Amino acid sequence: SKALRAGLPPPHAPHRRAATPGAAAQEDDSRWEPTVDDDMIDPFLEECQERVEGLAERLVELERAPDDKELVSAIFRDLHTLKGSSAFVGLKRMTRLAHAAEDLVGHIREGRRVADRGVIDALLGSLDALSQITQAASARGDIDVDIDPALALLSGLPSDAAGASAGGGRPAVAISRKPTAGAERKTNVRHQTLRIDFEKLDLLMNLVGELIIAKGRLSMGMTGLGSLGRELGDQRQSARSLAGRVTARSGAVRSEGLWTELGRIHRVFEQLSGDLDSASQQLDFVAGELRDQVMKLRMVPIGRSWSKYHRTVREIALKLGKQVRLELEGEDTELDKLLVEQLDDPLLHLVRNAIDHGVEGPDVRMAAGKEAEGRVTLSAFHRGNQIVIRIADDGAGINVDRVREKAVEKGILDADEAKELADEDIFDLIFRAGFSTAGRVSDLSGRGVGMDVVRETISRLKGTVAVDSTIGGGSSFEIRLPLTLAIVHVLLVRIGGQVYAIPLDLVERTVSALPESIRRATNRELLHEGGQEIPLIRLHDLIGVGGTPGRMTKEQPVVLVDVAGHRYALACDGLLGRQEIVIKSLGTLLHRVPGASGATLVGERCVLILDIPTLVAMAISGRGGPHVPRGTDDEGVDGGGDAPRILVVEDSDTVREAMRRILVDAGYDVVTAADGSAGLAAAEESAFDLISTDVVMPKMDGYELTRKLRQNPQYRDVPIVMVTSKEDRIDQIRGFDAGVDAYLTKPADATEVLRAIRRELARHGSHEGRDDDDQSE
Repeated sequence: SKALRAGLPPPHAPHRRAATPGAAAQEDDSRWEPTVDDDMIDPFLEECQERVEGLAERLVELERAPDDKELVSAIFRDLHTLKGSSAFVGLKRMTRLAHAAEDLVGHIREGRRVADRGVIDALLGSLDALSQITQAASARGDIDVDIDPALALLSGLPSDAAGASAGGGRPAVAISRKPTAGAERKTNVRHQTLRIDFEKLDLLMNLVGELIIAKGRLSMGMTGLGSLGRELGDQRQSARSLAGRVTARSGAVRSEGLWTELGRIHRVFEQLSGDLDSASQQLDFVAGELRDQVMKLRMVPIGRSWSKYHRTVREIALKLGKQVRLELEGEDTELDKLLVEQLDDPLLHLVRNAIDHGVEGPDVRMAAGKEAEGRVTLSAFHRGNQIVIRIADDGAGINVDRVREKAVEKGILDADEAKELADEDIFDLIFRAGFSTAGRVSDLSGRGVGMDVVRETISRLKGTVAVDSTIGGGSSFEIRLPLTLAIVHVLLVRIGGQVYAIPLDLVERTVSALPESIRRATNRELLHEGGQEIPLIRLHDLIGVGGTPGRMTKEQPVVLVDVAGHRYALACDGLLGRQEIVIKSLGTLLHRVPGASGATLVGERCVLILDIPTLVAMAISGRGGPHVPRGTDDEGVDGGGDAPRILVVEDSDTVREAMRRILVDAGYDVVTAADGSAGLAAAEESAFDLISTDVVMPKMDGYELTRKLRQNPQYRDVPIVMVTSKEDRIDQIRGFDAGVDAYLTKPADATEVLRAIRRELARHGSHEGRDDDDQSE
């Protein structure tokens, strides 16, 4: 409200003079009794935090330009607003501290004090206390933040003469911004805004996702409808030919009548198909617009979280005795709010590293012919459906020879491997846990902790990070991320009879590889394409499913991808086209499966989304992907003794293996089958205490399997648990009608699966049920 922003008292409040900081100190201002409606408190606290962060940025800038009167006035206005609005809501302790800070800035504005380092330190200290008050207020409790040290620092500053001598050195950090398009345009148009809980936007995005899934099912249905129409046309032509060949008069009349009736049905069918096609196209348009608008609601400027970096740069530069210019570019570039929040720590670490490891001290820089002041640039921009964030410095660069030495010293590489490794591959070593080239350990660096977390976080966000560096010219770290984690475009591929999804952002193009275009190197295959030799990765070998044999005798589909600036060729068994999909969590059942970043529904089938950067790393290191090959094909028995015997029927290799591991770890004897028909055969050959089955499977679905099992007297009372991605109420009813005892929807929690199995085993008396607190959970 206007009153809140201007710091005016509420209409019913009596007018009183503002208390001075000293007078207010006599009051007990730790108790907070809000004087506004409860729904106004959270917006006020959010505004306070944003204002405090903005003040920190301006103060660091003021240290660089102490004579900038406009900047001083802006800082004064912000503190004045903070003082007034906190008084309006009854936060007396915040009011007192903001008032003291405002007085100090007022002295600067009046020319009675210089904005030297001591003054800036005092004001930044008061902002820390104001931020703590904001956090305490968000809990709606007493404000137990001690502001006396901050007040003492504000009031106990030395005179200008003393202050100038104590802090008169060159500021350690400078701020520079490059204007973005339209940044200087101003408008008088009033924009109406509404604060919305982000959870509501998240729910809305989930509903949009369900709409897109439904749209995909409709598209598949339309494809089937088109095939049915063509078949109907063929049948009509067959009937017409038959009519011409019939010699008996009555037969000819009946055949001619059949041909006429089929023609009428075909015309009605085509009209209905056309209407459905138009409705489908309209749904595509509306769903696309709705998706775009909801995604825009989730987008926030990435620069909102960058304001605190100025303070970080200043403090580190002062501590290391360096002079640093921080340049920001593309602060208004928008990104999904969840991504912005999770990027905060990795970006802060990279900025800190650039100052500590990258930028040299003033003497070293000047001796090398550089300016004494180093430069760190943080920039962001859109590239296609990705956002690119770059952290660069003009410092010493990464000494690849030193990295090689450390890798050999730590036993990561032997001397020959280190010598043969290309520079760009050497850069990857700095992301290893515990790896550091720092000669000494300090509170800033030297422990080898941090860069591995940076890459891990970026990978979790479906992104990549690439390094480029030149000795004496500086280093840059480029992060690429999808604009949102909710809805993405993928390339569907077939690998060993299964369908998988590859994020389209990583795909350069697809090619058909001839056998003669592939050669085998020492321990890898290389694809010759476009004048380059690209490392070839056979996905069916990596994932662990059946597929095209190692030596090709004909053309094979290959997907060329870009991972952190490196090109790789992924060999698969077939390309099925691109599709817009909604990413679903794998849940705890599959969350630790390497190489899988999520799942989606394509029609009625669950499809795994491949984590390409992780799979590439596994291929390079020789590890397996999101599937561990079984000892036997489909019916290997694990465990033994008198443990309950469970049959797992699931067509997805990955889900089947994950279920097997969970049950074996819990002490069960497990047999697996890849479809309903194989599951029925296994059940007829051996006895089981419980059966777990999927629904949508080739040859025989879970409903039919359950009905056939219930017809067998041996399995009339054996518990059957259905674990499926079909979550509609009608699907559950069909499952229970078929005879299942429990119905779980994917992604299912491992604990939930085990609890359901124990419960059903105990209820049916097959084996004594285990306690829910079993350590296997």
